[in-house]
This record gives sequence, structure tokens and C-alpha cells, in this order.
Amino acid sequence: MGVPEVSRSKRLRIGQGEAVDILVAKTQSLLRRLEESTATRRLHRAVGQAAMRHRQLRTVGNRGFYHGLITGYRVAMKVVQGKVGRNE
Repeated sequence: MGVPEVSRSKRLRIGQGEAVDILVAKTQSLLRRLEESTATRRLHRAVGQAAMRHRQLRTVGNRGFYHGLITGYRVAMKVVQGKVGRNE
């Protein structure tokens, strides 16, 4: 699955389905590039569960929670990848 394209002029809001779809696609793409480990398997499963729960909810506030959760998982993947906290 490729990363969905979105116009740079189009503003996406927190909890919006399209924004979460793009974030999940980017996150899944990053996971495929990471070395297989227990941490990446757990993150992969957690992202899938959060995305599924996001789609099931109707209220924007609750959807925003899962959007933030997936964003946090993406940051965790960057840590696993070693790209956070480096002074370059």
C-alpha cells in the first residue's frame, strides 16, 4: 500500500479520517523498512489496533485521541530507528 497523496494546500484536522489514513500509511511504510524486532512487531500491532478503533468511533474528540496515539507510535518508531536524539 502506497502513501496517499494530499495537496499541500489542503489542511487536515486532528481526528479527520483522511489525516489518520495518511499517517497510518506513512507509519506502516516506515515499519516495513525497520529491522524486524520485538519492538517493531509490537508497534505494528499497536498501530493497526489504534487505526481500527479510530475508524469505529464517531466523536471527533475520541478520534483525536487515537490520532495522537498513532502519532506517538510514529515517534517511537523513529526512536527505534535511531533518528531521535542525535546531534547531527
